Amino acid sequence: MPLYKFKISNSAGKIQELLIEGDNQADATRRVQIRGLIPIEFLGQSDSSSSSSPMQWGFRKKFDVADFTDRLVPLLQADIPLEKALAIVEETGESQNEKEIISSLRRGLHEGRKFSQLISDRSQLFPKMYASIVEAGEEAGALPQVLGQLRDFLNMTREMKAFLISASIYPFFVIMVCIGVISLLLGIVVPRFARVIVSTGREPSFSTQLLLNASEFIRHYWWGGCILIVVAMFIVKQVEHEGKVKEIWDSVVLKLPFLSRIVILANIGRQVRTMSILMKSGVHLLDTVAISAKVLQNNKLRDSIAGLAAELRRGERLSSALSRSQYIPPLVVRMLAVGEETGASDEMLERVADRYDGELKQIIKRALSWFEPMVIVLLGGIVGTIVLLLFLAVLDIQSSF
Repeated sequence: MPLYKFKISNSAGKIQELLIEGDNQADATRRVQIRGLIPIEFLGQSDSSSSSSPMQWGFRKKFDVADFTDRLVPLLQADIPLEKALAIVEETGESQNEKEIISSLRRGLHEGRKFSQLISDRSQLFPKMYASIVEAGEEAGALPQVLGQLRDFLNMTREMKAFLISASIYPFFVIMVCIGVISLLLGIVVPRFARVIVSTGREPSFSTQLLLNASEFIRHYWWGGCILIVVAMFIVKQVEHEGKVKEIWDSVVLKLPFLSRIVILANIGRQVRTMSILMKSGVHLLDTVAISAKVLQNNKLRDSIAGLAAELRRGERLSSALSRSQYIPPLVVRMLAVGEETGASDEMLERVADRYDGELKQIIKRALSWFEPMVIVLLGGIVGTIVLLLFLAVLDIQSSF
């Protein structure tokens, strides 16, 4: 939000200047009045970018939500007020960008806004479930406990992402090297052979002609690969946002044997982890179900439990209501049913989440272990075929003399 500058009078009659956030001037004026201050004069819109001018032309470090939560939670658990805790986190921030974001959160608290609403307004920085979980913690009066559980969840998510990135480096490197070698052979080496073959005046053999045709195709239609990459990136972007493309993808992916297992493990594992966090913090069951449904990224999965709240209102057990979804694994239903009977639903859900996280990591690790040799064999076979065809072309040239 932009910043607006006012000359105001406080309750003691003291005149001073105030910098406040707002969607526009009228909204900023309303926020001043809500704080019990009297706006005397509007001094104009403040250029919020000027305070961070040293960073304008340099690299702005991305806001790390997990690190922010990790530093905020111990302060809240030590009974430090939220605004003061944010001030301490701001002081220890490593980048100007991070300090600006935390400073804007503090200004929002000064205006009397709820922390969850401030998080919701910055949805581009925080995960979708963050604001909902914070709001549940505020209503239950257990914000430190809820954020503590959320911190553990964010750290586990970050570890999973780090594992995926580190496990993908080698296959990516192999692919890029092989693509470079293939491009070098077909784009530079083969055309030189073509000139030599043409100079002999002899009709090239089938294998040699096949190689020359592949080289000509790569040289003249290389831009087609660029278009395919752009189209793929566009489709990925559309899948990330709500829309028709995402609905189609969500439906198709659940029908694919291997991918469906990964999607179900990732989504259901995240959902039961969220439910466990909220149950441990004493959040009402209906709120727990509503918030946990928001972390499901697959629309088909989310639609399968759309009527869950209504069934709970009719007095049905959560495990029984979940069992109606064709995508909820039997393990979740069984473990939750046991937890309901023993009064330890949160612990059972946490165990399921731990198991699913471990299984997901194992599946991905196994898939990557198969993917690496398959890529090497495939691309190695392509390079070997090109080299073999080049060798046959040399023999063909030698036989012409």
